[in-house]
Amino acid sequence: MLAPRTLPHHALYLSLSLAGNLLLTMPALAASTAPRAPDGVVSQPADSQLQFHVMAGELAAGRNQPEVAAQEFLKAVELAPNAELIARATTLALTANKPDLALTAAREWLLIEPTALEAREVITRLSMRAGLTEDAYTQCLAIVRDHPGGREDGFRHVALLLSQEPQTGPASLALMARLVAQNSKLAGAWQAQGLLALRFNDVETAEKSAREALRLQPASKDAPLLLAGALVKKGDYAGSEQIVDAQIKNSPDPSDLRLAYARLLAEAGQRDRAREQAQKATKADPGNDDAHFMLGLIALDDRRIEDAEAQFAQLAKGGERIDDAHYYLGRIAELRGQPAQALAQYDKVASGNQALDAALRRAVMLARLGHLPDARTTLEQLRQQFPLLAPRYYLVEGELLVDAGELDQALDLYGMALRAVPEDNAGDLLYARSLVYERLGRTAQAEADLRAVLAKTPNDPRALNALGFLLIVHANRLEEAEKLVARALELTPDEPAVIDSMGWLRFRQGRHNEAVTLLGRAYEQFPDPEVAAHLGEALWTIGQRDRAQAVWTRALQDAPDSTVLRDTMKRLVP
Repeated sequence: MLAPRTLPHHALYLSLSLAGNLLLTMPALAASTAPRAPDGVVSQPADSQLQFHVMAGELAAGRNQPEVAAQEFLKAVELAPNAELIARATTLALTANKPDLALTAAREWLLIEPTALEAREVITRLSMRAGLTEDAYTQCLAIVRDHPGGREDGFRHVALLLSQEPQTGPASLALMARLVAQNSKLAGAWQAQGLLALRFNDVETAEKSAREALRLQPASKDAPLLLAGALVKKGDYAGSEQIVDAQIKNSPDPSDLRLAYARLLAEAGQRDRAREQAQKATKADPGNDDAHFMLGLIALDDRRIEDAEAQFAQLAKGGERIDDAHYYLGRIAELRGQPAQALAQYDKVASGNQALDAALRRAVMLARLGHLPDARTTLEQLRQQFPLLAPRYYLVEGELLVDAGELDQALDLYGMALRAVPEDNAGDLLYARSLVYERLGRTAQAEADLRAVLAKTPNDPRALNALGFLLIVHANRLEEAEKLVARALELTPDEPAVIDSMGWLRFRQGRHNEAVTLLGRAYEQFPDPEVAAHLGEALWTIGQRDRAQAVWTRALQDAPDSTVLRDTMKRLVP
């Protein structure tokens, strides 16, 4: 799959060298494809125009301006069709979050390189998002027909592709049904449809498809597991276990089959059943690292820390899971409040799926140990090494500065980040900066940042709630605040922070009994000191002072340094 990426600054020299190599091959093409100027008009030579657009695109990519770079490469391709340039234009348009531009580039790419599978992938996904299902169907049909691994691999490819667009579930299933209807005797087609249906929680279609795949290919290894997955989704655990047990009897790798089934059970929230399957796998194959790893994860989810530690400690002695083991031993040390031990474990994670997060956690541990400059250096290095993840690393560094009380430095960092990060990726940074502005009492700037977030993403529940709460507390603009918080509550009805905001709004409106109900619900889900302060004040106001004192006392035990809690008690308690 074509992964969106930007060009790292330190790779600019390499990219310019690449541009030079491209240009050496393009002048002849440019001369034959560029339009002629009208009589009497002196035009810039086509190869000069081509060089200009390629160099402008490379410079824009190096300056983290992916949209500009994509547009320049498209202009270059108009002068001289080139698959490498149009592929980069497509990638950069995706990076810039400009779907129309990316779709234009991908279509041009397919004209230049008709066998480009990645171009078909991009067109399919963007067409589905835009509701252009016929265009997507055309591409999926071609993927199935022309896939180098054959039609069954083509169907699996399409299922994976469509599963990555969760908002298009019904349309994706309808598209897949059309494809399957044309290949109804192909077991792999039904298998792919079942997988996609399971992804979109259409359990009936998943079960029907799995049974048809099994009928067409009784010796299939995949169809029984798909059927078991559908039955697990239905809650028919006895039926799913019967299917798996029947397969295990004839399977050369029973432990792997048990583990695959255990994953299905774990995803369905059936951790006890998943643990039982993983334990059976370790009993049959004591050296199965994947089984021990799953047992460790299940124990960690259940907060059985000692059991989890035993599993991961065994894996850390050697084998393919050693990096994962050290990572999770680090997380266990964090849960125990042991940052030095956690840091030592994260230092041992050399590669694997957890390597990036281990590096991030390492920076956090350095800060907790009082080495904030080292933590910041680590995060800066990560930004340079992985520029696509830069917004995340900026956010973590900002949080570390806030936790250290360095609010002015946090503002400087967020300002720098917002200048470096593309505008479409700036929402989280603006939201984070608004919280710092609010803590500094600079409410006008906090409001401006939150409104900037909402201008781009009007249904961002965090920004809606934060702006609503800001207007309640600092501006007493209750009518406007109610619209914002009500919308946030509609989008996230179970979010404690939003329930707290609505409760505090009701309190400020004088609807004290409603406030107590809402704030009590928020505090039950999230016993935060600020929520406790709000609940206690509401209880105090309606005369339930013993309950208020009890809430405050409990909260102080968990957060003795809470300023908002102590200020509330000082203001109300004689």
